Order: sequence, then structure tokens, then C-alpha cells
Amino acid sequence: MNPIEPTPSRTQQMSPAEGGRQGFLLTAARTLVRDVDAAAATVFLRASDAPELRAAVVAVTPLGIGSVERVSVDDEVYPSARAWRTNSVVTAHGPELMSFHPDLSVFAPFPLQIAAAPISRKGHKFGTITVYWPRSRSGTTQEEIDRLVEVAADLAIHLEQLADHHEPIDPPAVPFVVNAEGEGATAEGFTSSTVPLIYHVHKLAMLLTGAVRTSEAINMAKDRLMGGFSAAAVFVSLVQENRLQIAGSSGCSTEFIRTADWVRLGKSTPETDAVVRQRHALYAATDQQTRGRLAEQALDEACDWLVFPLLVGRRSVGALSMAFKRQHRDVAVQQSALTALATVLAQAVERTQTHEARHVLVEKLQQALLPRMLPQPAGVVSTGRYAPATSGTDMGGDWYDLLTLPTGGVAMVIGDVEGHNPDAAAVMGQLGSAVRAYADEGQGPGEVLERANHFLIKLDTDLFATCCCVWLDPDTGVAQLASAGHPLPLIRTADAIVPPPGDLDIGMPLGIDPDTRYTAAELTLNPDTMLACFTDGLINLGSELDAEVLKTTLAGDADIESLGDQIMTGLGRQHATHADDAALLLVRYEGPSSEAQRAVRQLKIHRRDLQGTQRTRKIIREWLDGWGLSGMADEEELLVSEVVTNGLVHGDSDVYVVVRRYPDRVRVEVRDSDPHRARAVTMPRQEDEAEGGRGLMIVSALASAWGNSPSGRGKTVWFELPVPA
Repeated sequence: MNPIEPTPSRTQQMSPAEGGRQGFLLTAARTLVRDVDAAAATVFLRASDAPELRAAVVAVTPLGIGSVERVSVDDEVYPSARAWRTNSVVTAHGPELMSFHPDLSVFAPFPLQIAAAPISRKGHKFGTITVYWPRSRSGTTQEEIDRLVEVAADLAIHLEQLADHHEPIDPPAVPFVVNAEGEGATAEGFTSSTVPLIYHVHKLAMLLTGAVRTSEAINMAKDRLMGGFSAAAVFVSLVQENRLQIAGSSGCSTEFIRTADWVRLGKSTPETDAVVRQRHALYAATDQQTRGRLAEQALDEACDWLVFPLLVGRRSVGALSMAFKRQHRDVAVQQSALTALATVLAQAVERTQTHEARHVLVEKLQQALLPRMLPQPAGVVSTGRYAPATSGTDMGGDWYDLLTLPTGGVAMVIGDVEGHNPDAAAVMGQLGSAVRAYADEGQGPGEVLERANHFLIKLDTDLFATCCCVWLDPDTGVAQLASAGHPLPLIRTADAIVPPPGDLDIGMPLGIDPDTRYTAAELTLNPDTMLACFTDGLINLGSELDAEVLKTTLAGDADIESLGDQIMTGLGRQHATHADDAALLLVRYEGPSSEAQRAVRQLKIHRRDLQGTQRTRKIIREWLDGWGLSGMADEEELLVSEVVTNGLVHGDSDVYVVVRRYPDRVRVEVRDSDPHRARAVTMPRQEDEAEGGRGLMIVSALASAWGNSPSGRGKTVWFELPVPA
């Protein structure tokens, strides 16, 4: 490691001639802070990709280091948004804002006054300029408002000129920050470069408190270092099983990332040394240990590297590595600010990793309580979906099941135990097992609910549950429905969504009244009727709007797997974060099982069956020959081989193959117990070469239609080939 001698630094702030639009904005903000004796001034520009104002430049003093960077244009109280909407000057006091934006108290834990003026000209609105004062309710003077309006007008003229020349005026992801007090030391002893660095560290610490995923925290740090600290490159590596795994990078070469990923801690590198020794280090551009890291190789000799351990207490969770151009050495030597940044990032990584690990554990436990594989009896096609809550880490009580009854019928069960905690999940597992046992005894849906009600009351958990049961006889299409306080299934015929039976009496939830009686109503299903059973998490606690969206989706003509995907994707779009689990069970009645039996074939392959793929190819050919479709055998064999191999290799579970013969097509469904989407395999492993392994690329190229659908506990990869005319 070669030492770096201090050299005179070049100021971070560029003049307008050097910085173009950025320089002009910074000069205006800095001048305004001085003229009105403010703590900070921010120039907001309207973002083109979101309905918000974003800080483009910020001029700060040590008291203004927490300036707001993003404001929704629809915000009702923040002065910048109101000035934008009303095209007038707006002022506000801190206490007026804190009740709506309590997070503002973090950046200004003192009396605060804000004034914002629109940056507009001739009907064109570009943004706002906002000024902050650490003062009580004494109010702004007319001279201060006049100066604010004057600066806003100058900015509008300049931005209009840029717009006339079609130059971009979008705000950056991270604002450029300058010390409003200019060159040299401030009255508090800060240097001109120290204040912006403190600003960025403070802002990152605030933002990281809202990060829920490790990748999100790392991306925040990368953006702040690249945009705020002018780093040439950044990468973060995290400790995983005595190795360092790269979790995020920017500005690094692909070859370096490949070789630096998953490196053993016992191997000496700048990052492993930082983790093991728990000390940061500075590497000169001439140091061979850091050569070849940058995407722009010409920068290798112009950049120094700083490598910090990510410490939580006395434990290293990873390393933060940054490259700085030598002309920015005034940034590189501010190691106290970067040490603080590495510390807040380490704490965020520790917190988010713990959150993610707990969430994964909860999700796996929840999946273990769901059925491994739904039966596919003749005349019935089914699929299930489950989405865990995204805004917490506790287990929910939603479940679904599909059972084969002793009579040859099919039982659909869906339920939801009150609460979102381990108790709810435990009761869900017990109640689901009880319902399955009662159904296996040959009880009808009403009787099953009554016995389940007594069972739950005897558990003495003080929890209640809702449950809906549908018994279907595939030979006749007759269905019996009973509900214990649960939403009724949506029923879609070939023509429309139809209402449930009018004589159906929805009983009380389970676990409340031991004397409750549950009765079942009967209806006859026509072929090609779809039933959608769901929990209330799917429709946002009974929201009429979401229920209508679900009905609209069901009215489409998609196959059942694609339909399940569309519904769950719609849930994610409407509710990016949802506090409740959501379960979905879709069942399509295709017609009398006596007819369907001739057109449905099934096969189970054990996950340790080394000859499973070869045996499947042989059986597929026999089935097609029996249907008089031997001309399709070659393509069917090839595609089945690829999908089954993918399931056995990557799913590490038993694989179920279902083949359905329709008049115009043959559909193949391959189900396994891995809930993750199947991965394309472009280069077969040596052990896979005899049994395919080329993956989904061939399926995509040859099938007339195909899908890759994760469900509650497993997934289904399906494809269709047309029947030759």
C-alpha cells in the first residue's frame, strides 16, 4: 500500500462557465443564502419520470445540512409543492409542517421557517426555490421575500433559455451540494468541502432508516457516493460463509466484478484485509492491488481507492470500496465523513439482512403449511397462489387446499385465521389438518364446518377463523357450497360472472358459537365453469373496487395458470406493500370425468429417479400413440424432456407430469415443489447432457404457448402444441 501525500485541492464548486446549468443554479442558491442570512436554499426542478419536485442543487451552512430533497407536487402542506401549484410565494413555520411531516424534525430539531417561490416564466413552470431559516415565528421580511422572488425570476429566464435550446433540465438523482459560506473555513471551523460531505452523510442516514431490503440500502449508498461524493467507482461486498460476495457496484469493470465476487476471507485483498483487520485503508493509484478495477481503464492511474470495513460493534459484515479521482483528493482525505457513512451503511445492512432472513424463514414456514401439490383429477383443472404480507415479518393464517373425496369428488377449501402472528399460523395448520381429516371421512361441507367449529373452540385459542368449502362431483357437475363467514367464490361460466346460489346462508366464523349450524347450497356447473376462491387479503379487505378488478380479470379468456399470474400481478401493482396475506384457489370444471378420463394422463417422477426423464419420454410417446397423435411425439418428447430435467435439477423435488388432450391442442403441465420460477439453462451441466438440460429456451422456441407460474408452495411450467390438422 503506497501512501498519498496531501496536495492542494480544487474547490468542488464550479463557476457558471464551468458548470453550465448546474453552476448557474448553485451560484443563485449560494448568493440567496448569503443575501437573506438563511441556513440553506434548495433549487427544486420538476421531475419528468414522477409527479414530484427534486432537489437539483443545495447551498447549505452547517445548520442546513438536512434539507428536503424530494417533494410530491400534490403535497398539501410543504411550501415548495404549494408554491408550484399556486405559482405564488408560500411561507410556513416548522410546527405547521411537523404534524404532517414528522420526519422533518430530524433534519431541523429547532424552530424553522421556510419560504418557497415558483420558478416560472410565460406559463412555463420549471420548479421552485426554497429557503430555510432557523428562527421562530418572527416571520420573513418583505426584503427577504423580494430577494427570493428576484432570484427565482433570474433562474426562470436562464432555464427558459436552456429549454429553448432543447437542453435537458431534469434534476439529478442526487443533488449537487455546496457550502453557502464559500471558500476557506467557516465560522464554525468547517472547510468548504466538509459541509457538503456532512450533508450527504446526514441525508443518507435519514434515507437508510426507511430501507427494508439490503439491496435498497446498498443502492442508496452507491447513488450518494457517486452523485454526492463524486466517486469514480463504488462497490459493496458482504460477508457470506467465510467469503465476500459483491452485493452492488457502480463504475467497475465486468472482469473485476467476476474475479472479486465470492473471494475467500483467507485470501489477501484490500477488502478482505479491511474486514479481517477491521481498519480502513487508502490505496494510491499506483498500487497494484487496485489496478484493473475500473470500467474506464484510463482512470486506473488517476484514481485512489479507499476501503472501509462495514462494522456493527466489533463485527465486520462487509466492506465498502470507493475510487476517487486525484483532483477530488479533498474528498478522499475527509475520512471521518466517509467513516460515518460506512457506519450507517453497516447498521442498515445488519438491520435489513435480519429483516430479510426473518421474512424468508416466515415465508418458508408458511409455504410448508400449504399443500405440496394440488391433485388434478379428470374433469378438473386447478392452481393455487399465495402472497405473503410485504409490510411485516409475522406469519399469517391464510390457507387453501384441494382434496380428493372418498366419493371421487373434489373438495375446495380456503380459509383465514384471525391475526398475523405465529399463533395464527399454528392454528391455521391445525385447522387445515382437521378439515382435511373430516373431509376424508366423507362428511359434507356443512358438517365439516360444524366439526371444524367445535375443534377450534376446544383449542381455546381465543382466535376465530373464516372458511369456505366447495364440494364438486365431476361426473355430474353438481357443487355444494358452505361458508363460515368467508367471502364466497366468484363463479365464471363461459358467458359471464354468475352470482352464488340465492339460498346460501353464510354462517358465523369458526371458533365463536358452538351451536352454530352451517348449511350448504347446491348448484350445477356447466362445463368450462371457473371458480375463484380467495381470502380478503386479495381484495384489500373487501374493497368493492378491487373485487370488480378481480371479476374483470376472471372474465378474460386466459388459461388457468396465466389467470392466476394476472390476478397476483394485479395485487402487486395495486398494493406495493400489503399488511395481509393473500391466497387464491382457481378451479375450472371441464366436464364429466367419465369423458375427461380418456383425455388426461398423469405421471409422478421421484426426485431421486435418475432415469425419470428417459422414462417420461417413453410414456409420453405411448400416450400420444393411444390418442392417434404419434406425429407429435418427437416435439412433445423434446419439450417434456427439457422441462422435466429443469424441474428435477433445479426444483430438487418430486415432479408431476399432467398431459391433457384437447380437440385442437395437447397441453403438458410439469409441477414441482420449488416456488421459484424455473431458470433457463443455456449450457447443460455434464451430468445433465444425457437428459436434456437446455432448459426453457427450446420450450419458448417450439411451443405455441407456454408459461412459468410459481404458486403457493411450488410452480407449474406448462406448454401447448397444436394438434395437426
